[in-house]
Amino acid sequence: MELALRGLKDHPDQQIHDAIVQEEWRHALQMIEKREKKLKKGQINDWLTACKASVLLMLPEPAKRRQGRVLLDSLYSKTPPVVEFNAVETLQSFAELRHESDPRMDTLWMQAANAQPTDEQLHKRWFLSRFRMRDWQGARKAGMNYTKHFPNKRDPFFWTIFANFMASRTLPDENSEKQLYGTMAYRMCAKAAEAVVLDQDQELRNGRVIRTLDDIIFLLDVYESQRKYEEAIELLESDRTGIRSRIGRRSWKLVTSKIRLLGLAHRWLDQFKFCFELLEDASPVNNKPQVHGFGKLGNDGYVWTALVNAALSLKVSSWMIDGETTDAETSEIAVREAIHQNFYKNTRLAVASLLDDYKIDRNAMCAGMFWASKLERDVRGENLATKAFEYFETYGHKTFCFNDLQPYVGAMQPPVMQCFLHKVRAWLMGRGYGFSHLNQDKPFDPKMLMAKTNALKLEYCLIYSRDKKADEVIKETNIETFIVECIKYYDFALENSENNAEKPREFAERFPGDDAGLLAAAALLKFCRRAQNDQKLRAMILLNELITRSPAMYEVFGTLILLYVRIGAGSLAARTYHGLSIKNIQLPTLSWLLWTRLSTVHPHRLQSKDFTLPHDLRASRGEADPVQHLMQALDYHMHLRETDQQEILEFLEAKQYASLHRAIANSLQNRNGFVKYLLFTEWARTERVSGLQQRRDYRNLFDQPADTYDNRDESSVPHWEHPDSMPLLLEVIPGEWPTDEWLSHQMSIAHTFDHVTNGGGSKQKSNVYPNPTAYSEPEKSMTREEHSQYQTAVECQSLLNLFESKGAEEAARTAASWSVSASLESIEKRQQAVNDELATIRKRENQYFWVISDEVIAPSWLFFHVSYTNLDTAILIKKTLDTVETANRKYRILDLQSASEQITRIQKLCDKLHGIIHDVAAKLYEEFSSDRHHKAMVHSIIGRPSDPCEKDPIAYWLRDHFDRGTDNADKVAKAYVKRLSQAWCEALRNLCKLTSPS
Repeated sequence: MELALRGLKDHPDQQIHDAIVQEEWRHALQMIEKREKKLKKGQINDWLTACKASVLLMLPEPAKRRQGRVLLDSLYSKTPPVVEFNAVETLQSFAELRHESDPRMDTLWMQAANAQPTDEQLHKRWFLSRFRMRDWQGARKAGMNYTKHFPNKRDPFFWTIFANFMASRTLPDENSEKQLYGTMAYRMCAKAAEAVVLDQDQELRNGRVIRTLDDIIFLLDVYESQRKYEEAIELLESDRTGIRSRIGRRSWKLVTSKIRLLGLAHRWLDQFKFCFELLEDASPVNNKPQVHGFGKLGNDGYVWTALVNAALSLKVSSWMIDGETTDAETSEIAVREAIHQNFYKNTRLAVASLLDDYKIDRNAMCAGMFWASKLERDVRGENLATKAFEYFETYGHKTFCFNDLQPYVGAMQPPVMQCFLHKVRAWLMGRGYGFSHLNQDKPFDPKMLMAKTNALKLEYCLIYSRDKKADEVIKETNIETFIVECIKYYDFALENSENNAEKPREFAERFPGDDAGLLAAAALLKFCRRAQNDQKLRAMILLNELITRSPAMYEVFGTLILLYVRIGAGSLAARTYHGLSIKNIQLPTLSWLLWTRLSTVHPHRLQSKDFTLPHDLRASRGEADPVQHLMQALDYHMHLRETDQQEILEFLEAKQYASLHRAIANSLQNRNGFVKYLLFTEWARTERVSGLQQRRDYRNLFDQPADTYDNRDESSVPHWEHPDSMPLLLEVIPGEWPTDEWLSHQMSIAHTFDHVTNGGGSKQKSNVYPNPTAYSEPEKSMTREEHSQYQTAVECQSLLNLFESKGAEEAARTAASWSVSASLESIEKRQQAVNDELATIRKRENQYFWVISDEVIAPSWLFFHVSYTNLDTAILIKKTLDTVETANRKYRILDLQSASEQITRIQKLCDKLHGIIHDVAAKLYEEFSSDRHHKAMVHSIIGRPSDPCEKDPIAYWLRDHFDRGTDNADKVAKAYVKRLSQAWCEALRNLCKLTSPS
């Protein structure tokens, strides 16, 4: 730990300080007690007392801790108060180490500061102590005291502003002081802005003044938080603090801030004029003197969007006045309304003229589509189709083309959509890249290949991915033909890219046409939802080829990882995830790909050392162990707070308050990140189910925030579907999309396990315990087994709570007896129903298994999920019953004999569950341990060599595709089927070992 004390160099107490810094608590206590004996009679040393109290609180023995708490309380209430810097600093440092925030500490700092008003280091340390703890009300108090005693200093003045600002932002709306703190920050900022003078030498003598661009941006944040938009705009237009001032330095950040503030102030005319002038200055045909002097920088997508939004906002009258009006006021309103409507007509002409000036500029064309999508219904469709086609003509050969078009083409009505697609097809056909027609005589053109790929994406988005009236769409169009078309163009791209590439294929990151292969896989996955599971196999083998050819396509990795978990091949998912080579900084956004419900599919270390992998994905740093990855991710999250704290303090010392505000916001997002708590629940279940002793303690993560920040990167899976359609992500993820409610259930279950295992030793907030009245209905984001487990956890927690109430009244004991009997009966019925269902699980193959063909039935993620979740629940029940039985012998709430019989029956049901799951898993393992099903799976992927194209076009062209490589299609498919079988066998073998009677 850190402990910055004064005057200890070459002092005997230096040894005590060194022992504390090295966290050698017992050695430090011995030296403190030895030092106390040397004190003269009646001599008081507050620092030694503070050290002793703090060290005693760090020891594990309860008696020592109680002694330390008594000493600490005596220091807080001491008269005269403790004012020595070293004593107060020691108490503060240990409070931070224990993560305690005691209001008496503020009183102690206040007394020390008033006793030594000229000690600047003491004032600074007081503020920093509150700042580190994110106690903004305490920080503002320290800052104001610091400013009072050092009125000409710059740091205390701006620190006080910042503390008031953060207090107003973090306090709940119902707090009466929230507005007060915000107003104080605003007024202090206004004084700092007024103090700016044109004479720089005079300004340097004043500490309470704005000096840097970062100061201006921070002031704008304060003004905006208090809705002082007009004042903020005046600040930006001022000669002293504005965009053109020597402090503003013509910063583009200030320009975008002014645009935003004009919109917030509903000054649409001024916003339109300002954006128009910026774009006119940047226009390639502009010959006039520049108004603002930003030149080409003005051609910014943000400026175009603001221009269009301002023009559209002028459609709605802003001159309406509520309440009764006089005739004169009504007349004035009518005149202003007429001017307003006339100006809107002029803005339409101005926007059209400006778009013509820019012609083929990307920002302008996107703004043109946005403008067209918001026009009146009678002219919207034709205008939007024209603008979209013009954009495709210009940028169809770019990778970003589809992403730019997707928001607008999805809003087209069917007739307009068909017209747009017809134009796109005709344009490609004229260049030899038409649908179902490829002119092999034309020279290879990567740009046209990219345009073709973008056209295929548009076709997929507007026709094949739509959920509404899906059956009618399939009748009108042929999705098999579309998938074959994608495969053909993928083949064509691979063949020509390899022949024309300047560098070897294995070093290329992404080639034109790779997206066509990914699109074929996406269409197969959408198709299999309506048809057969063999399409999933075909999608996976295509994705597997893509990650070996284009290892930089992380969205392929994301899709394939989720698919492997969904089919129950957890070890393959772990190895594919390892191939991503995720850096620590990416863990909060990408680790969820592997760990969404993986603990209920594959909660084991990888065991198959001879597992075959593509060369590009072989582990470069040891085994691709999912448990190791999980602990690595959790360790990173645990240390992230320290890293964020260091960065925040650097911004504070550098006096960059706007950057400091954003760093604190990012730190809060990291601390409340959804993925961190998801990983924690997965770790807890993995440890419980697999019995792995991981020698980690992450139980401080039980303190889940009320609102988490969802930091999952959903772009890890391609989203090329129609806006009205279900995204591909939700179709490949195992189960439903986890939400905050789902996470709350899982955290509650984990806490109940901790309570029954460690006796609630984690001492966390009680609100994470299962609440019998909360979430009584199955949450949409939960599976049936997860909800059943939560209900069992609620009943188990109720039992534990009843037996923890000692010395109850007779009436209360009778009620408790009835409640315990009811809970045990409910648990017994639920466990019996689970056993009965699992005993007949093979009769519901379509529900729990993956039916690939009539000959092949593989275990799906749901089979493993049901098995591991119910095994986890059985562990909880048995642990709870052991605790109840032990407690009942002491408190006699239940009749010992009847209770013992009921508990024995439930325990037998839990033991029987292991046997049922073992029998099913052992039979499946026996089926998959041989290779007799391989041939049927290969035929499901690529068909038979003798099958004509008409029988199964997708299988035919997949066979043709894999025959083009160095290996033939049969060899490639057999190798892939073998990998899948190995993964299933490994998962089943682990389940058999876990449930084995021995």
